[in-house]
Amino acid sequence: MKIIKTKKKFLTNIYINNFFNLKNIIKNKNKFLILDYNIYLLFFKKIKKELKKFNFLIIPFGENFKNINTLKIIWKYMIKKKINKNYLTIIIGGGVLGDILGFVCSSYFRGIKYCLLPTTLLSQIDSSIGGKNAINFFSKNTIGNISNPNFIFINFNIIFYMKKKEFFDGYSEIVKYSIINNKKFFFFIYKKNNLQKIITRSCYIKCKIISQDYYENNYRTILNLGHTYAHCIENNKIIKYSHGKSVTIGIVFFFFFSSYFYKININILKKIFFLFLKFKF
Repeated sequence: MKIIKTKKKFLTNIYINNFFNLKNIIKNKNKFLILDYNIYLLFFKKIKKELKKFNFLIIPFGENFKNINTLKIIWKYMIKKKINKNYLTIIIGGGVLGDILGFVCSSYFRGIKYCLLPTTLLSQIDSSIGGKNAINFFSKNTIGNISNPNFIFINFNIIFYMKKKEFFDGYSEIVKYSIINNKKFFFFIYKKNNLQKIITRSCYIKCKIISQDYYENNYRTILNLGHTYAHCIENNKIIKYSHGKSVTIGIVFFFFFSSYFYKININILKKIFFLFLKFKF
């Protein structure tokens, strides 16, 4: 098991492994399990018996459910089941579920313990790290806060159950990390496809950046490379693009627009575009 231990107390430890062995990590007797509906369908036969031991809730996946109505349903259920500060809430799902439940847990009883088990590449290397929680209210991520889980547990093998489109979404963020922070990492993903090392390094890069600017007052904004254009593309109601594809287009457009004002080495641009084309964006 690889553990990324963060220097700052407010950042959480990240456990990276190829299986969900939580017995040594989760010591709470009282557990409240929240599942992404997509994960529930995929692993229903394996987890059917285990679910009977927990209070559990299954949430639909997708950006359409990232709203205040979903919050009300979850809060109401938690109050009805008498979930309190003695419980550990275990969240298994993608980035949308992590955003919603992070906000729920950080506001319920002024904050309860919770942990994240991200199940998509995008959530594993990006949205689960940094403590950003939000819902959409008239616009994307309008209402939210910054609150970290007790820990993050990443199972990189679960990615092989993902759809290709979901994998591409995460890959665009990996390319972004290599551009903004680490030249060696850029050439590593340019030549090799070692998924475990790529995920571990991506998590480390994001933790390193966030530890220098936790509340996004200055340096942390570097993580938004291409995202200004990406959110405009993502909000297009006529042609719907995924977050990853929108980020890819946003980064490409950023370099194209920047080339009018700054000299950018064309060979570097070719390598960047090759990385995106490598997985047929």
